[in-house]
Amino acid sequence: MAGTPQYLLVGHCCHDRHDDRNTLGGTVSYAALVARQLGQETAVLTSTGPDFEFMEVFRENGIEVKHIAAPRTTVFENIYRESSRTQYLHARASPLLPEHVPDQWRAAPVVQFCPIADEVDFSLLRAFSGSLTAATIQGWLRQWDRQGLVSPKPMDWSQLKGLDIVVMSDADIAGFESAIPIIASCVKILVMTEGANGARVFHDGRQQHFPAFPVAEVDATGAGDVFATSFVLRYAQTRDIATAAVFANAAASFVVEGAGISRLPTWEMIERRERGYGNN
Repeated sequence: MAGTPQYLLVGHCCHDRHDDRNTLGGTVSYAALVARQLGQETAVLTSTGPDFEFMEVFRENGIEVKHIAAPRTTVFENIYRESSRTQYLHARASPLLPEHVPDQWRAAPVVQFCPIADEVDFSLLRAFSGSLTAATIQGWLRQWDRQGLVSPKPMDWSQLKGLDIVVMSDADIAGFESAIPIIASCVKILVMTEGANGARVFHDGRQQHFPAFPVAEVDATGAGDVFATSFVLRYAQTRDIATAAVFANAAASFVVEGAGISRLPTWEMIERRERGYGNN
Protein backbone atom coordinates (compact mmCIF):
# COMPACT_ATOMS: atom_id res chain seq x y z
CA MET A 1 0.00 0.00 0.00
CA ALA A 2 1.26 3.46 -0.84
CA GLY A 3 -0.05 6.86 0.13
CA THR A 4 -2.98 7.45 2.46
CA PRO A 5 -4.63 4.47 4.19
CA GLN A 6 -8.42 4.22 4.45
CA TYR A 7 -8.22 3.10 8.08
CA LEU A 8 -5.40 4.13 10.42
CA LEU A 9 -4.86 2.57 13.84
CA VAL A 10 -2.63 4.00 16.57
CA GLY A 11 -1.37 2.10 19.61
CA HIS A 12 1.05 -0.54 20.86
CA CYS A 13 1.18 -4.01 19.44
CA CYS A 14 2.21 -6.18 22.35
CA HIS A 15 3.17 -9.60 23.56
CA ASP A 16 0.65 -11.33 25.80
CA ARG A 17 2.73 -13.67 27.94
CA HIS A 18 1.42 -17.16 28.61
CA ASP A 19 3.87 -19.22 30.71
CA ASP A 20 6.95 -19.50 28.46
CA ARG A 21 5.43 -18.24 25.20
CA ASN A 22 4.03 -15.04 23.74
CA THR A 23 0.91 -14.45 21.67
CA LEU A 24 0.12 -11.36 19.62
CA GLY A 25 -1.77 -8.80 21.67
CA GLY A 26 -2.90 -5.22 21.64
CA THR A 27 -6.17 -3.71 20.48
CA VAL A 28 -4.38 -2.17 17.51
CA SER A 29 -3.33 -5.64 16.31
CA TYR A 30 -6.82 -7.13 16.42
CA ALA A 31 -8.45 -3.98 15.05
CA ALA A 32 -6.06 -3.87 12.09
CA LEU A 33 -6.88 -7.47 11.19
CA VAL A 34 -10.61 -6.72 11.41
CA ALA A 35 -10.39 -3.61 9.23
CA ARG A 36 -8.32 -5.47 6.64
CA GLN A 37 -10.69 -8.44 6.63
CA LEU A 38 -13.53 -6.02 5.97
CA GLY A 39 -11.82 -4.61 2.90
CA GLN A 40 -10.05 -1.52 4.20
CA GLU A 41 -6.57 -0.41 3.15
CA THR A 42 -5.17 -0.45 6.65
CA ALA A 43 -2.12 1.02 8.36
CA VAL A 44 -0.76 0.91 11.91
CA LEU A 45 1.32 3.42 13.86
CA THR A 46 2.95 1.55 16.72
CA SER A 47 6.13 1.09 18.75
CA THR A 48 7.85 -2.23 19.38
CA GLY A 49 11.29 -3.47 20.26
CA PRO A 50 13.64 -5.74 18.30
CA ASP A 51 12.13 -8.65 20.28
CA PHE A 52 8.69 -8.29 18.59
CA GLU A 53 7.73 -11.71 17.22
CA PHE A 54 4.73 -11.01 15.01
CA MET A 55 5.57 -8.46 12.32
CA GLU A 56 5.03 -11.15 9.70
CA VAL A 57 1.32 -11.28 10.62
CA PHE A 58 0.93 -7.73 9.35
CA ARG A 59 2.96 -8.34 6.21
CA GLU A 60 0.93 -11.45 5.37
CA ASN A 61 -2.30 -9.48 5.69
CA GLY A 62 -1.17 -6.48 3.65
CA ILE A 63 -1.18 -4.10 6.63
CA GLU A 64 1.37 -1.29 6.48
CA VAL A 65 3.19 -0.61 9.75
CA LYS A 66 5.04 2.54 10.80
CA HIS A 67 7.19 1.31 13.65
CA ILE A 68 8.77 3.57 16.27
CA ALA A 69 11.83 1.75 17.61
CA ALA A 70 11.96 0.99 21.33
CA PRO A 71 14.30 -1.06 23.53
CA ARG A 72 11.54 -3.59 24.25
CA THR A 73 8.07 -4.51 23.08
CA THR A 74 5.15 -3.94 25.46
CA VAL A 75 4.45 -7.13 27.45
CA PHE A 76 1.34 -7.95 29.47
CA GLU A 77 0.69 -11.00 31.62
CA ASN A 78 -2.73 -11.95 33.00
CA ILE A 79 -2.96 -14.30 35.97
CA TYR A 80 -6.38 -15.81 36.64
CA ARG A 81 -7.47 -17.16 40.01
CA GLU A 82 -11.06 -18.38 40.19
CA SER A 83 -13.10 -15.41 38.91
CA SER A 84 -10.45 -12.72 39.42
CA ARG A 85 -7.68 -11.46 37.14
CA THR A 86 -4.37 -9.92 38.13
CA GLN A 87 -2.58 -8.07 35.33
CA TYR A 88 1.10 -7.19 35.07
CA LEU A 89 2.89 -4.88 32.65
CA HIS A 90 6.43 -6.26 32.27
CA ALA A 91 7.68 -3.88 29.57
CA ARG A 92 6.45 -0.83 27.68
CA ALA A 93 7.54 0.44 24.27
CA SER A 94 7.88 4.12 23.36
CA PRO A 95 5.08 6.73 23.57
CA LEU A 96 3.37 7.69 20.31
CA LEU A 97 3.40 11.39 19.39
CA PRO A 98 2.09 13.58 16.54
CA GLU A 99 5.55 13.87 14.97
CA HIS A 100 5.53 10.10 14.41
CA VAL A 101 2.64 10.30 11.92
CA PRO A 102 3.73 10.26 8.24
CA ASP A 103 2.39 13.33 6.43
CA GLN A 104 0.31 11.28 3.96
CA TRP A 105 -1.35 9.40 6.82
CA ARG A 106 -2.80 12.59 8.33
CA ALA A 107 -5.48 12.53 5.63
CA ALA A 108 -6.75 9.05 6.56
CA PRO A 109 -10.57 9.11 6.44
CA VAL A 110 -10.86 7.05 9.65
CA VAL A 111 -8.45 7.01 12.60
CA GLN A 112 -8.86 4.72 15.59
CA PHE A 113 -6.76 5.26 18.74
CA CYS A 114 -6.11 2.04 20.65
CA PRO A 115 -4.04 2.70 23.79
CA ILE A 116 -3.22 -0.25 26.03
CA ALA A 117 -0.53 1.25 28.31
CA ASP A 118 -1.15 5.00 28.26
CA GLU A 119 1.13 5.22 25.23
CA VAL A 120 -1.04 7.35 22.92
CA ASP A 121 -0.36 11.00 23.71
CA PHE A 122 -3.58 13.03 23.84
CA SER A 123 -2.11 15.57 21.42
CA LEU A 124 -2.49 12.90 18.73
CA LEU A 125 -6.27 13.14 19.04
CA ARG A 126 -6.07 16.61 17.50
CA ALA A 127 -3.62 15.73 14.71
CA PHE A 128 -6.27 14.57 12.20
CA SER A 129 -8.52 17.53 11.51
CA GLY A 130 -10.39 16.03 8.55
CA SER A 131 -10.79 12.46 9.82
CA LEU A 132 -13.50 10.56 11.62
CA THR A 133 -11.74 9.85 14.92
CA ALA A 134 -12.54 7.07 17.36
CA ALA A 135 -10.91 5.62 20.46
CA THR A 136 -11.06 2.62 22.72
CA ILE A 137 -9.99 4.06 26.05
CA GLN A 138 -8.94 1.06 28.15
CA GLY A 139 -5.24 1.89 28.02
CA TRP A 140 -5.75 5.41 29.36
CA LEU A 141 -7.39 3.93 32.45
CA ARG A 142 -4.40 1.84 33.51
CA GLN A 143 -1.56 2.59 35.90
CA TRP A 144 1.09 0.26 37.31
CA ASP A 145 3.51 0.10 40.21
CA ARG A 146 7.23 -0.74 40.25
CA GLN A 147 6.47 -4.44 40.09
CA GLY A 148 4.25 -3.84 37.05
CA LEU A 149 0.99 -4.60 38.86
CA VAL A 150 -1.78 -2.89 36.89
CA SER A 151 -4.62 -1.03 38.61
CA PRO A 152 -7.39 1.37 37.50
CA LYS A 153 -6.49 5.01 36.99
CA PRO A 154 -8.84 7.99 36.82
CA MET A 155 -8.41 10.37 33.93
CA ASP A 156 -9.35 13.84 32.80
CA TRP A 157 -12.32 13.07 30.58
CA SER A 158 -12.08 16.47 28.90
CA GLN A 159 -9.04 15.11 27.03
CA LEU A 160 -11.51 13.17 24.89
CA LYS A 161 -13.21 16.32 23.57
CA GLY A 162 -13.42 16.42 19.81
CA LEU A 163 -13.49 12.67 19.29
CA ASP A 164 -16.34 11.44 17.14
CA ILE A 165 -16.68 8.00 18.77
CA VAL A 166 -15.53 6.46 22.04
CA VAL A 167 -16.02 2.75 22.61
CA MET A 168 -15.55 1.23 26.05
CA SER A 169 -16.81 -1.80 27.96
CA ASP A 170 -18.72 -1.85 31.21
CA ALA A 171 -15.60 -3.50 32.70
CA ASP A 172 -13.40 -0.59 31.57
CA ILE A 173 -15.60 1.92 33.36
CA ALA A 174 -16.16 -0.17 36.52
CA GLY A 175 -15.77 2.17 39.48
CA PHE A 176 -16.14 5.23 37.28
CA GLU A 177 -19.79 4.77 36.26
CA SER A 178 -20.68 8.26 37.43
CA ALA A 179 -18.46 9.60 34.64
CA ILE A 180 -20.63 8.18 31.83
CA PRO A 181 -22.67 11.40 31.38
CA ILE A 182 -19.45 13.43 31.42
CA ILE A 183 -17.83 11.26 28.74
CA ALA A 184 -21.02 11.36 26.67
CA SER A 185 -20.97 15.16 26.80
CA CYS A 186 -17.36 15.27 25.54
CA VAL A 187 -17.78 13.14 22.40
CA LYS A 188 -20.33 12.83 19.64
CA ILE A 189 -21.07 9.13 20.19
CA LEU A 190 -20.30 7.01 23.24
CA VAL A 191 -20.68 3.25 22.92
CA MET A 192 -20.56 1.00 25.99
CA THR A 193 -20.42 -2.72 25.37
CA GLU A 194 -22.05 -4.99 27.94
CA GLY A 195 -20.92 -8.46 26.95
CA ALA A 196 -23.79 -10.83 26.35
CA ASN A 197 -26.23 -7.97 26.99
CA GLY A 198 -25.17 -6.17 23.83
CA ALA A 199 -24.27 -2.50 23.66
CA ARG A 200 -25.61 0.85 24.83
CA VAL A 201 -25.11 3.98 22.70
CA PHE A 202 -25.23 7.53 24.08
CA HIS A 203 -25.83 10.29 21.53
CA ASP A 204 -27.47 13.73 21.59
CA GLY A 205 -28.59 13.31 25.21
CA ARG A 206 -30.33 10.00 24.45
CA GLN A 207 -29.35 6.39 24.86
CA GLN A 208 -30.27 3.33 22.80
CA HIS A 209 -29.76 -0.33 23.62
CA PHE A 210 -28.84 -2.89 20.96
CA PRO A 211 -29.07 -6.52 22.14
CA ALA A 212 -26.34 -9.00 21.28
CA PHE A 213 -27.03 -11.92 18.98
CA PRO A 214 -28.15 -14.97 21.03
CA VAL A 215 -25.28 -17.31 20.19
CA ALA A 216 -23.70 -19.96 22.41
CA GLU A 217 -20.62 -18.36 23.96
CA VAL A 218 -17.45 -20.43 23.73
CA ASP A 219 -14.75 -17.76 24.09
CA ALA A 220 -15.33 -14.01 24.02
CA THR A 221 -11.63 -13.12 23.66
CA GLY A 222 -11.28 -10.40 21.04
CA ALA A 223 -15.02 -9.82 20.69
CA GLY A 224 -14.79 -6.28 22.08
CA ASP A 225 -12.09 -5.30 19.60
CA VAL A 226 -14.08 -6.77 16.71
CA PHE A 227 -17.20 -4.92 17.85
CA ALA A 228 -15.41 -1.58 18.19
CA THR A 229 -13.71 -1.66 14.80
CA SER A 230 -16.80 -2.98 13.03
CA PHE A 231 -18.92 -0.23 14.59
CA VAL A 232 -16.51 2.54 13.64
CA LEU A 233 -16.04 1.26 10.11
CA ARG A 234 -19.76 0.84 9.43
CA TYR A 235 -20.63 4.19 10.99
CA ALA A 236 -17.99 5.87 8.82
CA GLN A 237 -19.73 4.41 5.77
CA THR A 238 -23.36 5.07 6.72
CA ARG A 239 -23.35 7.75 9.47
CA ASP A 240 -26.18 5.72 11.01
CA ILE A 241 -25.83 4.52 14.62
CA ALA A 242 -28.35 1.68 14.45
CA THR A 243 -26.85 0.27 11.25
CA ALA A 244 -23.37 0.40 12.79
CA ALA A 245 -24.47 -1.22 16.08
CA VAL A 246 -26.30 -4.10 14.42
CA PHE A 247 -23.38 -4.75 12.09
CA ALA A 248 -20.91 -4.69 15.00
CA ASN A 249 -23.02 -7.04 17.11
CA ALA A 250 -23.23 -9.45 14.20
CA ALA A 251 -19.46 -9.33 13.62
CA ALA A 252 -18.65 -9.88 17.30
CA SER A 253 -21.06 -12.82 17.56
CA PHE A 254 -18.83 -14.93 15.31
CA VAL A 255 -15.87 -14.40 17.65
CA VAL A 256 -17.97 -15.29 20.72
CA GLU A 257 -18.88 -18.61 19.09
CA GLY A 258 -15.22 -19.56 19.29
CA ALA A 259 -14.12 -18.69 15.76
CA GLY A 260 -11.35 -16.57 17.24
CA ILE A 261 -9.64 -13.47 15.95
CA SER A 262 -7.70 -15.51 13.37
CA ARG A 263 -10.91 -16.67 11.66
CA LEU A 264 -12.84 -13.45 11.31
CA PRO A 265 -16.13 -13.41 9.41
CA THR A 266 -16.35 -11.95 5.95
CA TRP A 267 -18.55 -8.99 5.11
CA GLU A 268 -21.05 -11.35 3.45
CA MET A 269 -21.23 -13.60 6.54
CA ILE A 270 -21.93 -10.60 8.77
CA GLU A 271 -24.66 -9.30 6.47
CA ARG A 272 -26.37 -12.69 6.36
CA ARG A 273 -26.44 -12.84 10.15
CA GLU A 274 -27.56 -9.26 10.68
CA ARG A 275 -30.58 -9.81 8.43
CA GLY A 276 -32.00 -11.94 11.22
CA TYR A 277 -31.39 -9.33 13.89
CA GLY A 278 -35.00 -8.18 14.09
CA ASN A 279 -36.05 -11.70 15.04
CA ASN A 280 -33.73 -11.91 18.06
